[in-house]
Amino acid sequence: MSFLQRLKNRGVRSGQSSLQSESEETAVDKVAQLDVDVFQTENKIVIYAQSAGADMNDVNVSIEGDADIVLIEGRRIRPEYIVFPKRTEQGAYFASECVWGDFYRRIILPESVEIEKAEAKIKNGVLILILPLLKSSEKERVRLRVKQERKTQA
Repeated sequence: MSFLQRLKNRGVRSGQSSLQSESEETAVDKVAQLDVDVFQTENKIVIYAQSAGADMNDVNVSIEGDADIVLIEGRRIRPEYIVFPKRTEQGAYFASECVWGDFYRRIILPESVEIEKAEAKIKNGVLILILPLLKSSEKERVRLRVKQERKTQA
């Protein structure tokens, strides 16, 4: 199954309850699009993403393109090991609304950012990216020399 097919399968299908049993859809088979808030000030872009259940070791953040594309990938793990450390309890879910498993998000930024000064952290279950904008003097600028062509005589 392709990545896009897995994203399309994330939502509730027509005629289906939002409360699904674990047997109807397994968390391993889907990749969720990570929901984000993107905030811009005069000198930085801040991205907030709910990442409850994700360990920083399970989250990959990269900046690509001309420092104007952010890619966030990771995995959220249902914390069953806290309640059932020995996994001896048997049971079934009668409600499963949380999105667990792999997540992915690609964000095209309105401006290029300073990669060397970018920060990423998880605090209180929220992934926070602080991306300082490139100052206009730091943006790569190439000045072309304009040549005047002389008329050729026929």
